Amino acid sequence: IANAGDSRSFIATHSKSTGETKVVYVTREDKPHLPEERQRVEKMGGRVRIPPNAGSSSRVMYKDTLTGHEYGLAMSRSIGDWAAGEVGVIPDPLVDVVSLDEFVGGNDASAAAAGDEQTCTVSADGDQQCLATTAEVVEGDVEVFAVSATDGMLDYIAIDDIAKHVALGLYDDENGPHLLSACEELISAAAGGWQRHRKGRYRDDIAISVSKLSW
Repeated sequence: IANAGDSRSFIATHSKSTGETKVVYVTREDKPHLPEERQRVEKMGGRVRIPPNAGSSSRVMYKDTLTGHEYGLAMSRSIGDWAAGEVGVIPDPLVDVVSLDEFVGGNDASAAAAGDEQTCTVSADGDQQCLATTAEVVEGDVEVFAVSATDGMLDYIAIDDIAKHVALGLYDDENGPHLLSACEELISAAAGGWQRHRKGRYRDDIAISVSKLSW
């Protein structure tokens, strides 16, 4: 999984038998205040602005070579922001290699800690011994999908809510919306949040992409 910028990508699973949708992996936001990001920016002559108010984004400050005006970019990695690239904003994504079998099969440590089933035996003298057993995953029951969404959506809709609504479009053939309609509804909900908050004065870009994953 490769991701760069303040958009985020995540992997989710959906159980057809229970209808449960879980987000099992999320990329980080590449923000200028993160220690390793700030160090790179300042080493290349850039300046990181830390906002005084909680909830506002840190920014890499840079000057437009054509206008001379100073701007602030709310991310430390970006594809295409050439002017900011001169002061430490890089296009290189962070790359993670993950195992879908672990996410789906529950063999990872987090799944074990979350409550695997136990098999217990009681001896003739009353001693009880319990051993953890990994819950069985029925073949074909669990689907896996990936989503990438911009911060214009993530600022107003939680990742878990996005995953659940996308799953309705992907897997609920009886009552769920078409996948395109599900994505449009998420975009409209985020746009409504921007409208209420900024009164039409500004709205960040709102985009989402969805892909089924085979495992």
